[in-house]
Parts: sequence; structure tokens; C-alpha cells
Amino acid sequence: MTPLPIISIPEQLGNHLLEFLQGLPGPCCIHVPGADRSRCRFVVTLLHGNEPSGVDAIYRLLQQPLQPVCDMYLAIMNISAALTEPFFRYRQLPGKRDLNRCFKAPYDDAEGQLARSLMQLIQTKKPEALIDLHNTSGNGPAFGVAVHLDSRHDALVSLFTERLIITDLQLGALMELSEEAVPTVTVECGGAQEEEAHKIAFDGLQRYFTTSNLFDLSAAPWPIEVLHNPVRLELAADLTFSYAESLQARDDLSLRADIEQFNFGVVTPDTLLGWCTATAATKLHIRNASAADEALQAWFSTDNGELRPIRPLKLFMITARADIARSDCLLYAVRCRE
Repeated sequence: MTPLPIISIPEQLGNHLLEFLQGLPGPCCIHVPGADRSRCRFVVTLLHGNEPSGVDAIYRLLQQPLQPVCDMYLAIMNISAALTEPFFRYRQLPGKRDLNRCFKAPYDDAEGQLARSLMQLIQTKKPEALIDLHNTSGNGPAFGVAVHLDSRHDALVSLFTERLIITDLQLGALMELSEEAVPTVTVECGGAQEEEAHKIAFDGLQRYFTTSNLFDLSAAPWPIEVLHNPVRLELAADLTFSYAESLQARDDLSLRADIEQFNFGVVTPDTLLGWCTATAATKLHIRNASAADEALQAWFSTDNGELRPIRPLKLFMITARADIARSDCLLYAVRCRE
């Protein structure tokens, strides 16, 4: 296994973000010396090549005369996907595995080896915290994701956003490695094309660089809304679908073209999400934490050829990109409290 290279801050950062990435040696970890050399923190970003807010925030921060409170290690990962034209389009390159599904065995391909080299570096450096920065698959507000509910994970998320998802889904994501020694959270900063997402990443990362005690919740800028144990709405491989204003003749499922508006909103049985055939009802799957299918009818109705929630739900990570919906999922859902 080739170790993930650790490099110093490049002398030439480039005139823009693409030049900065083109000047890097490939996946690498930038070491930024801090005021306190006895401890360190980790940032990981660009696990998905179409999610630029985290690396944009790093690029901007490196241009400032800002010394962090302790050593920082900034891991920038799927550079090849990000730099394949059209830039920042590919989550992963065609034929390659999703890098943020590779943090569990097997590690027998290039993506698995890269994930393993990052894990080894994290274990060697023993950071006091790790932030994994992403963009949401569709447009919507920022939120954090963690596998543990405690004050430390709350505090890390509060540097960026007021929403936290506690998940027991096991997908092979970096965040699932969180343990007592290294509190880890994923921050979904919002849509990749949204300036607000870039601002959230930059402002939050600046707090992460400069806050001496990360886990002091008394300094949190907002209270945290916590949602528990989401499920995923996934497509069978042979289901045909589209985003449209009505059911398309060639498709089993047509989701509303404006479906992204429901990200982090509450939907009810009155909310029309799309149109479907009887076949679609057998090819939509609710995946829970045990990787087992739940009955679709426990979450959504397909009566009268319409896809609707059967009870109030909060939806998130809704995407209007068909390639991401097919390779990952249509959306996540949690039940609202009565």
C-alpha cells in the first residue's frame, strides 16, 4: 500500500481553484503547522469529485496569513475526478468505485487502497477531531451527519450548521469510522453550485482552525436540531425514471422536476412527489441500517399512480441528477415526531 503523501503548503497556490488542484501531486495531505504542535486536527474533502466547497474553502484559507491553533492535516482526495472535464462533474470516474464507500473491506482495488492509506495516516497522527466536507447531491440546506450522539459531535457540527443527522446506516463512509479517540462528522455544506455552500464551508473551517476548545458547546452559535436513523429510497437497476411534470410514457417513475425544493422540508400525504406505474412499486426499495429492505408501503404510497408519503416525513439529500440517483439513492427520509 502506498502511503498518502504529506506535503507542505505549496509555495504557488495558483490563480484559481483549478490551478491549485492541478499543482498538487494527486491525492495528498497538506500539513499546516499550528501554534500548538502537540496536537492536530484533520480535514478530509473531495472524496467526491463533484463536491468542491470543501477544497474551495481550503484554497481560500491557505491564502490568508492565518496560523491555526494546532497542526492541521488537510486531505484532498479524488483530484482526478474533479479535474476531468467538465470540471467538478464526476462523483467518481466511470468504472471506478465511490471513494466514500471504500472505508471498509475489501481494499483490493485502487479506491480501496487509497481509502486505506488515508485511514492509516489518520491512525498514525491521532487527531483530536476529523471533519469530512461534502456538498449535498441536490440543492438544499447544510447539515451534519454522525454515527454517535454526544456533545463532542454536536459541537463539531455546530461549527458549520444547526442540523445533525444521527445515522446507523453502514455504507463504508469515512464518517462511520468515528470512535471515542477521533470524533468524526460529515458536513454536507449544501448544493455544489450554491455560493452559500462555499461560504458555509469557509466560515466553518475558519472556526475549526481558530477555536481552541472544539468541544465547548456553550460557544455554539445556534442550537442543534437532531434527526435519527434515516432510510434510503433506492432504485432497482432496471427501473426507468425521469424528472418531469407528469409520468413520461417510457418510464416507470417520473419525479417532480422541482423535487429538490423538499430538501429538509416536511412532506405529508398531501405532497405529490411524482408519478409511477404499478411496476415502479416493485422496483423502489427502502433500505435501512441493516441493509435490508423495508416495505415501501411503510413509507410511501403509490396509489392512483402517484408517489406520496404515507405520513409526515422529513426528506434530505434529494437529487435531481439521474446518474447520482441511480448510483446512490433518490433521497433519505426520517419520520417526523407526532
